[in-house]
Amino acid sequence: MISNKSGLASRLGWIMGELEAKINKSQVDFSHFTKENDEAALEQTLHNWEEILGVLDVLGAEGAFMLAREITLLLAALAQNKIARKPETYQITADGMVQIVEYLHHLQEGYADLPVIILPTLNNLRAAREVDLLSEHLVFLPEEGMITNEQIGTREYTELTGERLSDACKRLRAHMQKALLSWFRGQEVTDNLATIRKVSNKMLTLNRSERLRALWWVTSALTQALENNKLEHNGAVKMLLGRMEREIRRFGESGEALYNQIVPDELIKNLLYYVGLAEPGASLLDRVKDTYQLDMYLPRGESLEQLRHYYTMPGRELWRAVAGSMNEEIKQSIKLIESLEKEDTEQTPTVLKLISRSTSLAQAFSMLGLGRAAEYTELFAKSLSNKAKNKVVLKRDALMQMSAFYLRLERILKEYAETGYDITEQVFAQDATYDPETTRGALRAALAELGRANTELIAFSKEEDAFFRLHDVIKNLRDISGTLTMMDAQEVLPLSNAVAYYLQNDLRDKRRMPSTEEMATLADILTLLEAILSASGQNEDYLPLVPVGYEKVKLLDRFTDLDLAAYSHLAEAEVEWENKKKARRTIPANLYQRMRTSTSLSGLRA
Repeated sequence: MISNKSGLASRLGWIMGELEAKINKSQVDFSHFTKENDEAALEQTLHNWEEILGVLDVLGAEGAFMLAREITLLLAALAQNKIARKPETYQITADGMVQIVEYLHHLQEGYADLPVIILPTLNNLRAAREVDLLSEHLVFLPEEGMITNEQIGTREYTELTGERLSDACKRLRAHMQKALLSWFRGQEVTDNLATIRKVSNKMLTLNRSERLRALWWVTSALTQALENNKLEHNGAVKMLLGRMEREIRRFGESGEALYNQIVPDELIKNLLYYVGLAEPGASLLDRVKDTYQLDMYLPRGESLEQLRHYYTMPGRELWRAVAGSMNEEIKQSIKLIESLEKEDTEQTPTVLKLISRSTSLAQAFSMLGLGRAAEYTELFAKSLSNKAKNKVVLKRDALMQMSAFYLRLERILKEYAETGYDITEQVFAQDATYDPETTRGALRAALAELGRANTELIAFSKEEDAFFRLHDVIKNLRDISGTLTMMDAQEVLPLSNAVAYYLQNDLRDKRRMPSTEEMATLADILTLLEAILSASGQNEDYLPLVPVGYEKVKLLDRFTDLDLAAYSHLAEAEVEWENKKKARRTIPANLYQRMRTSTSLSGLRA
């Protein structure tokens, strides 16, 4: 599919030569490090990738930025000696550097920025750091009870409890540990994978619950795919099967009833994702693919060229399948909302299901290149989460707004399936209805973002050469700026915008450590921003705090050769603040608050 964001290809064209040269230089430095164990070469590689990350961030290439960020974080982990399996990690890192060049050429040719087509590489890089994978959000599980013993193909069940179950699990785990270790070492690969599949099949028969039987059924299918060379034996897959060995221990210690409650859906989604990546051609593998309809929208192929062919050549039919799958999830969510009208006393379980579905949808939108839809959906999920925590009973008006939100997503997907164009902004700008509680939820989310930014800044100030930590701080501040914009709080924007600009274009890009006085001024601005957000969330007057923030921004401006006041439009913000202050004096407080709730705080779409 050709991207409607032609400007991205054009912007990339201006810097591609320089960017590719920097990546090539980093590959040479990294190769020198892996051969000579030269820590200075690794440090130079990390420095180059921090600069590359900054360029891609400004460029707005989401998929390339995600890939560069994972490479940068993995290099930082290597530099801090936090990686155990180094030879494999070296190869994964080198592959990532090759892949990002191919992906940038893909964007330069005018194709859509679709992070999903580099998801296998992203997950390999994450697996090397032993952090959670991204894949589960692209798999939507059928409703509970949809996977039956008839589909699994067996009703065999061995009832064991207590010590007998614990002993059986210990024996099975020992077999799996030995087979995994040999497989990781590349020894007798086929025989060891066959052993892992036998253990998986035996675990299936120790469960009565069809959900847990399905978990081990899918594990067995994944192992069969590896046995038959239908799937690459990469780091992410090894990490996943290593986790299944640990799940045997948890099952033996907990027993089936408790284990069924604590094992997350995300685990089976990750397993299904890699089954979906596998090429067809093995009996059990094909049966699982068909049952979960995995070939409809999961990436196929190992090279970017194969993946791009899959995502661009089938055209409209593929995107209709993608949209159809996601729209089915949306329809199920609307049914849940309808059921909430009958659950005035206990809505929490249903709301938690909606939060989970919305979070998965947000990640899927992001991977499919619909970044704004992803942001709105994530914000919606956060708002629901806050309501659940505060035990807010959702009445008819709120439920109608929630249904309207999902219907907007449906319209966005339909248009994307037919034309490839992202109409998110148009859809959310038309006939938008707003929920004050959503606004309060957004403010709480912004406060959480600010807390994470403070944590990263503290770590940055204490660690030597930890400039990579500023990437997340800058992103957090930009997210907060987005919340302020949608709240119609433009007078507060200089606080977040000036700090983000200063961190990116001075400290990070110039690798300059700030003075103690600079850090103190920075801390003052963020403290004032926190106070403003808190006051706004409690419907209190925050305007008296704003000019203090302006003075702190001007003070920070003295430490840098950047013009923070001009960049953050401080003069215009001061005029806006003055106008709002005058309005506050002339409008009765109770009327003002009502007007503020119904109109000015209309920034966050329901």
